[in-house]
Amino acid sequence: MGYSVGAMCYSALVNQHVKSLGLTYKARIQLDLFEELFVDRVAGSGAKIPRALENAFLEKPETFAERRIEKAIRDYRAAEVEKMRADLGAQEKRLIAAEKTLLTKVTKKAQNDQRIAGNKIESLTAKIARIDSTELYEGDSRIYPGQYAPLIVSEAGERVIRPFRYHLRPRGQGPEFDRKFDGNYNARRDRLSEVFWWKSVFGKNHGLLPIKAFFENVARGDENVVLRFEPRDLGEMIVPCIFDRNEEGPFTLDSFALITDEPNPEVAAAGHDRTPIILREKYIDLWLLTDGKPLSAFEPALGDKQPTYFDHAVAA
Repeated sequence: MGYSVGAMCYSALVNQHVKSLGLTYKARIQLDLFEELFVDRVAGSGAKIPRALENAFLEKPETFAERRIEKAIRDYRAAEVEKMRADLGAQEKRLIAAEKTLLTKVTKKAQNDQRIAGNKIESLTAKIARIDSTELYEGDSRIYPGQYAPLIVSEAGERVIRPFRYHLRPRGQGPEFDRKFDGNYNARRDRLSEVFWWKSVFGKNHGLLPIKAFFENVARGDENVVLRFEPRDLGEMIVPCIFDRNEEGPFTLDSFALITDEPNPEVAAAGHDRTPIILREKYIDLWLLTDGKPLSAFEPALGDKQPTYFDHAVAA
């Protein structure tokens, strides 16, 4: 485990429907950057994009840019299916060989091969069958560190929606940073002006992530469980974030960290020690419009938080 300086927000349930986000928050969707993200993935960037974000661009594409995004998504999925079918064929041969061996002699290797191949065949068959399905499950909107989400930011005073990876890699740093500082997807409010890669963007690069729930690893006796925290009487939470742009490799990386604070009492009682800050709607522009403001100007947004009570349950 690398140097972790934030709370361990295991994952978040994010509103991935960019068009509805644009309408709700009066923000322009920056289609050129979404197109770049999806095209670069086809070219081998390795970007991890949640299914819900993909499907948001497959619903009635209208503009030329949206159609190019749709093509990039379908090209990527077709390539993935080709890989999975090749793997499926290999696993079917492995299963046949194992079962042939077991007819004459029971060996541990043959039994393991039979079990592993059978499980992989089942998994691959299900993935291939679902690849182009329009049906979405809750988990399709959930982001983990290293995955992409639509973030609301400001550009020349205008609200825009752009894709960012959840796990901030500062400018000038290579991929090894992600492994060494593997907790850099959350930023502690009390250390925003201390940790060098946070203070370099705090007061400059601010974003907002609309989420519906967050998930945490919590110790329960001798084991860890994942708890789902959902706000009571609040449909969507707006979480303030900081971001940076990294152009070190062949593909440009925009990435962010969400900001956490001391836990709500009910979150602490459930066994976790941090809570994402929930921004009041009236502070959206105060947070996003950073030009020329001292750091103290952002304290009302971070301190005067939206009153929120979190119900929790073991995640399904």
